[in-house]
Amino acid sequence: MNRSERRKIIRASRKAKSNSVTFDKLTLHKLDWLEWATMGLAGWFLFFPRPYEILLGALLAIPIIGLFLNGLHRPSMATLVEISADKDGDDKYDVADFIDVAAWVILIRVLLDYEFESIYSMIIPGTIACVVILIILFLTHKLIANSTRNKWWIYTSLIFNVSLYSYAGTYAANCTYDYSEPTVYETKVLDKRIHRGSKGRRTYYVEVAPWGHHLDKEEISVAGVQYAELNVGDNIKIDFKKGLFNIPWYYIEGKSE
Repeated sequence: MNRSERRKIIRASRKAKSNSVTFDKLTLHKLDWLEWATMGLAGWFLFFPRPYEILLGALLAIPIIGLFLNGLHRPSMATLVEISADKDGDDKYDVADFIDVAAWVILIRVLLDYEFESIYSMIIPGTIACVVILIILFLTHKLIANSTRNKWWIYTSLIFNVSLYSYAGTYAANCTYDYSEPTVYETKVLDKRIHRGSKGRRTYYVEVAPWGHHLDKEEISVAGVQYAELNVGDNIKIDFKKGLFNIPWYYIEGKSE
C-alpha cells in the first residue's frame, strides 16, 4: 500500500467518524442557556406560580423554540438525548431539559390546579398537539442512522416526553386560557381534609355533595387559602367551564351568598 492510498483510507476513516452519531448531550453545548432558563422558570412556576399565565406560556413555548434552535442544521435526534450508565452499568436515557423539565412541571401544576371532568375529552386535542410537535421534531432533526446503542430507546424516550408535554400542555392551556362564561352550580361542603406528602407538602381537599351531572359526592382539590375559608356545611358555588379546546373542567368558586 503506497502513501497516497494510506492517506485516502485515513481521510475516509475521519469522514466516517465525523458523520457517525455521537451521544454527547450536544444541546448542552449549544443550548445550555435555554436549559438553565427552563429549569429556572420551571422552579418558579412549580413553587410560586405567579404570574401564572405568563409562566405557563413561556414553558409551553420553550420546547418548540428549543426544537427549532437545536435543529437549525438538522442534526440527529440523538443530540436531544444524553445517554449515561447507571450504577448497574445499564444505559440511562435523559431527554434534553428544555423538553422534559417543562413537560413534568406543567403536568404537576395541572394535577395540582385543575379538576378533570373527563379524561376522554382530551384525547383528540391532546393527540393533535402531539402529532404537531412530532412533525416539528421530525422536520427539524434527522433520523438516527449509525448507532452503537439501542436507537429505539432514544426514539421511545423522545416520543414519551413529547407526548407528556403535548397532553399536559394542552390541558393546562385549555383551562388557563379559557375565558368563557361558566355555568354555576350550588352544592354543600360535606367534609375537608389535608393530605401530607412524603416531603411535607400539603394538598387540600374539600368533599362536596352531588351537583349538576355529578351524581356522587366527590373530593375537589383547593388552594390552602380557600381551604381555610370553607367549613363543613357551607353552601358553595362550583363553576363549570367548557374549556379553550372544548375539554370541560370545573373549580370551586367560593361560598354562596
